[in-house]
Amino acid sequence: MVNQLNFTKFNGCSRQAYLTARDKNYKSLKDKYNMSSRLRDIQTDMLQSFPDGVWVYGDAKRAALDTMQIVEKGEEVIYNATFISGGASARCDVIMLVEGAYDIYAVRPTSRYTRWIDEVLFDKIVMEKAGVKTGNCYVCAIDRDANRSKTINVINVNNYRRQKKLEERLKNILKNISLPEAPEPVLSKQCGSCPYLEGCFAKDSESIFSLKSIPFTKKMSLYQKGVTTVSEFALMPDCTEATKREILVRSTDEDIYSKEEIKAFLNTLHYPLGFLDFETMEVFRPKEKFLSPMDTVITQFSYHLIEKEGAEPVHFEFIGDGESYPEREAAEALCKCIKENHCVLMYSDYEKVCIERLIQRLPQFKEKLAPIIDNLVDLEKPFSAKLLVNRAMEGKSSLKKVLPALYPDCPSLSYSRMAIKNGQQAESVYARLTRMSREEKAQAMHDLKEYCALDTLAMIKLWEKLEFYAEK
Repeated sequence: MVNQLNFTKFNGCSRQAYLTARDKNYKSLKDKYNMSSRLRDIQTDMLQSFPDGVWVYGDAKRAALDTMQIVEKGEEVIYNATFISGGASARCDVIMLVEGAYDIYAVRPTSRYTRWIDEVLFDKIVMEKAGVKTGNCYVCAIDRDANRSKTINVINVNNYRRQKKLEERLKNILKNISLPEAPEPVLSKQCGSCPYLEGCFAKDSESIFSLKSIPFTKKMSLYQKGVTTVSEFALMPDCTEATKREILVRSTDEDIYSKEEIKAFLNTLHYPLGFLDFETMEVFRPKEKFLSPMDTVITQFSYHLIEKEGAEPVHFEFIGDGESYPEREAAEALCKCIKENHCVLMYSDYEKVCIERLIQRLPQFKEKLAPIIDNLVDLEKPFSAKLLVNRAMEGKSSLKKVLPALYPDCPSLSYSRMAIKNGQQAESVYARLTRMSREEKAQAMHDLKEYCALDTLAMIKLWEKLEFYAEK
């Protein structure tokens, strides 16, 4: 069955279409918008902008039957209306009866993606094939530039020519997925973002596409020149030392590292040495004047500080109460625990971006926050540069990939034991604090603090591992 999400993700690749719709051994295409419970909360809130309607529930087949019965009754507003026709299914956020035809509304947290247009036009195509008369198509999104009284921007996306092109694309997709076997893969730039790349071109560890330390365009160029394996590339003069370490570690369970380069990185650090991690969430309808719709705000942070060599880490933490967006309180807490002479490690540059936003929104804190930015150091860099690699990292450098690879037998450092396992869950839990009972909120606050603290503790353990190899 072709739905609106995988339809817009196919990019014209017949093999991708076949694998997504037919092969159960492949994971369904996912999307952050559909996966994030926080964004689903935002979508539910946005639906309140529409008149009261009838909800449709259940799986696609059940929902499609119920929808047609509701349409036949002439209901004016239907939420989650579902239609199935000719191997394609559409689930519409809102349809509204206007002058004998149903207008279609796609409710989205942002208007930044043109894919929303194709999704709502896809809904229209399937509805018409199912025998339902349609009217206009709209994308309802957060308007970042709107004033406080109008945060929803309704955009008419009717486009006859585009709809006809999408109808032709859908026809070709349905034809491709009816083939007895998957079409042969055709290499293109689009393959770099395809979730099925490994099944098409990186079927084993010898494939040039299995390398993580070089960009896809480089791998594509090598493949087209006949360099298809990592062994062949390892002999080429443009194969860097970092890539050679990535290749070498595949044949051993030992850590592979560059002692001198690790030392050079560590020499850029000094005491007092801090480790900082933020948790954030997106604002839907902010009351604070310094925030705009869909701004990202800090909700909590964890900061571990080692004052001098050999000292035990001291932990500082901050978390909002869920009642408001605690940017001002977070800024005040940061200024109290992070001093001008602290060298502060972060993992990736996200903390830097967050503090820069704080300064823009709350310029009165610039004098104290600006020195923190100057002293930030990215702890991910030695791992993304392959200064220390382990086969279990699988060529990646994210914190949740590196930590278990370097500390495989340490349950206290395992995110799997945590009630909150990732930042997306943390955002969703924080957003629900005001809807919880006192006992539920107390437990959720404990879980949020525990998760954020593990992030900075994990950074300490990775720094200690770098120290170990620098002295080995």
